[in-house]
Amino acid sequence: MTAPETRAGEPQELDIAHYVQVLLRRRWVVLAVLLIALASTALHVFTQRPVYSTAALVLIEKERRQQVYAEGSVVESSDADYYQTQYQLLKSRSLLKRVHEQLGLKNTEDFPTPDALAVAVSVQPVRQSRLVQVVAESHWPELAAKVANALAENYVAQNLENKLYISKEILHAIYPPDGGTPSDSIIEALPAVMNNSMLQNLRTNYADLQTRWGELSRRYTPEHPELIRLRSQMEVVQANIKAQTAKIVQSMRTELSGQLRGNNVRVVDPAEVPKTPSKPNKRRALMLASLFGLLGGFFLALGVEALDQSIRSQEDVERKLGLPFLGSVPHAVFQGDSVKAYTDLIGGPESFTGESLKNIRTMIGFAMAGKDSKSLLLTSTHQGEGKTFMAISLAVVFAQLGEKVLLIEGDLRRPNLHKRFAVPNEAGISHFLAYGKDASELEALVQPTGIPNLDVLPCGTIPPNPSELLSTPRMPALLDWARARFDRIIVDGTPVFPITDALLWGRHAGTAVFVVKFGGPHSALAVKARQKLEDGGLKIAGAVINQVSSRGGHYGGYYYYYRYHYHYKYSDYAKKA
Repeated sequence: MTAPETRAGEPQELDIAHYVQVLLRRRWVVLAVLLIALASTALHVFTQRPVYSTAALVLIEKERRQQVYAEGSVVESSDADYYQTQYQLLKSRSLLKRVHEQLGLKNTEDFPTPDALAVAVSVQPVRQSRLVQVVAESHWPELAAKVANALAENYVAQNLENKLYISKEILHAIYPPDGGTPSDSIIEALPAVMNNSMLQNLRTNYADLQTRWGELSRRYTPEHPELIRLRSQMEVVQANIKAQTAKIVQSMRTELSGQLRGNNVRVVDPAEVPKTPSKPNKRRALMLASLFGLLGGFFLALGVEALDQSIRSQEDVERKLGLPFLGSVPHAVFQGDSVKAYTDLIGGPESFTGESLKNIRTMIGFAMAGKDSKSLLLTSTHQGEGKTFMAISLAVVFAQLGEKVLLIEGDLRRPNLHKRFAVPNEAGISHFLAYGKDASELEALVQPTGIPNLDVLPCGTIPPNPSELLSTPRMPALLDWARARFDRIIVDGTPVFPITDALLWGRHAGTAVFVVKFGGPHSALAVKARQKLEDGGLKIAGAVINQVSSRGGHYGGYYYYYRYHYHYKYSDYAKKA
């Protein structure tokens, strides 16, 4: 459905009222989409397994290391490069594998492999600071905290290793991971121990004593004084070796401890065990579902409105039917089915229905301006669109102008006017068309309605051959007689489908008003009805939408239309006609 048209030459503006009307008409579509979005989201978030998230806060101070190039200029790497490098190191595969093995995560559900661990951890720099959050997620809150802390601590240790330029084995020799005593084989393999001159002399001396012990032990028993003396010397040398080695290790520990205190990376706040899950965020999910549900419902409502082929508004009449819009009438609730019910409905000072019909009367006057035609045929696409109601109502409002109006029962198959006005129906149009000899006989067939200036010509006995009667030469005589005696002739005709009586009336009536029920006929069928009438030579003044729902939102611009638009639209149409 397109937005309402604007005057030629004027810039097109967004018609908020139009979209509000669409929402009001399609509110159930919007509500359905909203409920589906909320229900599906609620089903997902309330059945989803909770995920816990926690973070260790790490401080990374940049080291001021300089690089000297061949030309002698000094260049310092940028902060962005340095910190991006650190962020990548925090998620490096080697570090994740180290944490995975250290915590024994192989048999856990969340982190069976280092790749699974990589998905669950993230690095989030704190804006405008040197702090970074090492975040870990898990279905178990304790495991999330362990992973975040282990990753942060191992990153600090890895940074220390890189800073001191020593191997992992040396660090483990000095600081055993389990807190125990360093292995002798690892200690002896330390470069500082192997290359110490005093230790080298002691080891040489110990080797000489071992050689001497071997030679004497072949000749003497262990209790020999010389062997006892050698054993004592060997014990002293071995004790000196251990003491010197311990001294070297202690010296290295002291040196490393001093360097550790200068580490540029440290854990500020260890990760704590989270108490509430971070995912799913139920409130946020439901709010987003509401937002997207409303937006989706709105756009779906616009789509449904665009695909809707029923007639509901002025633009539907003008765009789909290609007819001038004469007006619309709200759905009327009658207290009874009599002349008084019509006059009460139309004639009340606050009657919206009456004002609507008077506006339609005005529009018909504009549409028929300059035409020598008093007769007006009311027809519709099919039965049940309020054609008879509109014929009676227009007859009443024209009579209120002081015009002498004749309302003719044009439906010879299902006559209804005599019931509405409670007039005799023993004789009527069917008798004149079948047996009439002179038009003057019609005087006796016309019945007063009790409404000033309004008479009715009933059907009479229902004939077996309505189409043949409407094709007799007496038809032109009937309408000529009526035009000579009345100011306005309104024919309550038949629907266009499925019979052809409306076309037969159209040959003589001159002008038609096309009645459309609000939301009723498919526009394609209504277009066929319009084409059928025009092909039969009938001039259509315009279309009226009947039985408009008060909840349809179509009256917001109703009077605006009549005050500002009809003067030029229908005067142009009248000129073209």
